[in-house]
Amino acid sequence: MNNVMNRKSTKMVAAAGLALTLAFTTVGAGTINADAAQTTKYVAKPQMVTAKSDVKVRAGESTKSKVLGILKKGEKVYFVKDDYGWSKVTYKGKTGYVGTRYLNIPGKQVDSKKAPVKKATPAKASTKKVTPIKKTTSKAQASKTVTAKTAVNVRASQSKTSKVLGVLKKGEKVTVVKESRGWSQVTYKGKTGYVATQFLSTK
Repeated sequence: MNNVMNRKSTKMVAAAGLALTLAFTTVGAGTINADAAQTTKYVAKPQMVTAKSDVKVRAGESTKSKVLGILKKGEKVYFVKDDYGWSKVTYKGKTGYVGTRYLNIPGKQVDSKKAPVKKATPAKASTKKVTPIKKTTSKAQASKTVTAKTAVNVRASQSKTSKVLGVLKKGEKVTVVKESRGWSQVTYKGKTGYVATQFLSTK
């Protein structure tokens, strides 16, 4: 009789031990898998999400980080963002991190290996043409040699009453510097004089 009771007790203890072992193995396996890094991440807005299975909530993105608690299967938690395998959550008023694969997150996955890399656009050089500034140079009127059509007075200024410096004879040549208001400024015997233009010919 005692032998039968001992055998039954032994079987019950063994069964209980096996059950506990399976329970811890399930939580442990979920935690290990959840903590594994991924090459993809979820792009989702902050929202309430549900735990797929029991999983540890850690203080940082590492399996060595402090455990803040354990999310039970079906338990809701506030999801903030995902960072390639780790989801930042708000757990009991604190910031924690949970393995992303153990959360039901409605969102789009992005492959880090295929993520487009934006190339820096080189700055475009200005296509505006620079117009060179033209220098304005005042050109003096070109001097010319003329011939007196007839005998004519060479005066000191542009007036018929001004001083007479000399007389140009008919056919005599003289250099005209410039013309103004019917008078030609000429160089006469090394001096500046004025002759009525109508009495001069360029031929």
